[in-house]
Amino acid sequence: MIPRSLRFSRVTLGILFATLALAGCGKGCGKGGIGGGEAAKKESFELIPVDCNVVFGIDWKKIQASPLGPKMMEGVPADVQPMLKDVDGMVLGMKVQGMERDAKEFVGIVNGKLDSAALLNQLTLQAQKTGTTVQEQVYEGVKIHSTAKEPTFGTAFVSGLAIFGKVDTVKRAIDLSNKKGDSIEKNPVMMDLVKGVDKSKMLWAVASIPEGAIPAGGAGNPMASLSSVKAVDLAVDYTKELTLDLGIFAATKEDAQQMMTMANSYKTLFGASLASKRPELGKILSSLAIDAKENKVILSLKLDQATVEDLANKAKQSGAGMAAPGTAPAMPLGGGDAGVPPPATPPAPPAPPAVPPVVETAPSAP
Repeated sequence: MIPRSLRFSRVTLGILFATLALAGCGKGCGKGGIGGGEAAKKESFELIPVDCNVVFGIDWKKIQASPLGPKMMEGVPADVQPMLKDVDGMVLGMKVQGMERDAKEFVGIVNGKLDSAALLNQLTLQAQKTGTTVQEQVYEGVKIHSTAKEPTFGTAFVSGLAIFGKVDTVKRAIDLSNKKGDSIEKNPVMMDLVKGVDKSKMLWAVASIPEGAIPAGGAGNPMASLSSVKAVDLAVDYTKELTLDLGIFAATKEDAQQMMTMANSYKTLFGASLASKRPELGKILSSLAIDAKENKVILSLKLDQATVEDLANKAKQSGAGMAAPGTAPAMPLGGGDAGVPPPATPPAPPAPPAVPPVVETAPSAP
């Protein structure tokens, strides 16, 4: 479910279209940003509030160089495309509570070299085309830009980084840039997860899940082990083949072993039946490896490019809901607008056993 406040307005969509591959919209400002790599990631973490319990990282340069690159640029206005070539990547931070539609906190940090004059001009033009206006407010000496249609969602520029998201969270990021408050770097649970995930991949993500967030199953319930899930991490890459590694952290080694056994049992019991009805899903299951190391269950998937494209085409034809590479499922644009298509997400084959929803409080480090 896409949070209401994270839906895309066509105004902001036209500015950083392809860089915001998972969520959000935004407008960068300011010439001469910092470069990419680990330095940019560190700068980004410094601007994410301490209580965020979900973090995503996107390497836009790798996406551009992947088979997704040309497809993701389809539909991007010609005058916007040149602005994307100097974008390096982005990091998203969210505070999510249970199954609610709206993240309590949301902020994204875009790094690269961003031309403020060109971006502001483009934002204004797109606003005029969609019948709205650009508005701004000044907070701690920093201008936060938004549109009349989505006044609670804005973008600012600090120290060479574009910051976008909920206006209240953007203000918290501005405070952090002024050394006011604590960043996620002071959250040991989240930083342990961040340090443990492979951030060299095209896409990575981590999330913490507090104790008690997942109801414990009754005696004999094979799903009871899921109540021990403490955190998850994810790494996705796509060059000649798509690779996906999902890690599920349990409370104990025994819990992890039980989850691994359950997942492999379900794969064996239902795999053949599913493959006979949906051969493409059967191929995914046959390529899925499930293992456990210490208190972590690891689900690994590898698919060649031909298979990924075949799956995407079949999904598109059947309307099954899985986005094809370079496209995204239809969704309302800010205020119910229609017109500019939403940006694509990195290809996501049907996931292995569902990960329970993330909630607010951070647990002890897994």
